[in-house]
Amino acid sequence: MMSKSGRGCGEPGNNLCNDNNLENKLASCFFSLPPKQFSLLSSLLGILLIDNLDLNRQNSLGNFIVNVGQAILTAAAQGQSLQSNSSQNDHIRQQIQMLKKQICALEQELDNQN
Repeated sequence: MMSKSGRGCGEPGNNLCNDNNLENKLASCFFSLPPKQFSLLSSLLGILLIDNLDLNRQNSLGNFIVNVGQAILTAAAQGQSLQSNSSQNDHIRQQIQMLKKQICALEQELDNQN
């Protein structure tokens, strides 16, 4: 597998995959795959998982995996939504502060005219 650096996961000099933590190695290699390789890997894993399973077990396993994926997507969507709301709130707060300064400047201008 290739990492972002263009080095294979097992090659020397690949800092992403040379640490002692196997989980970090797998995650860094897995999430750095290009889109086509990522899709191919999922297809290959699917084919390997159905080997020696009858149709009922294939359906059961497929539904289970889809449900896991749905839970991950739901959590990610909620996190993204909260992040977006926070960003919008920050922008609105900045606009309010700017408007308050403009109001203050206009009040001072009115006071100076009187």
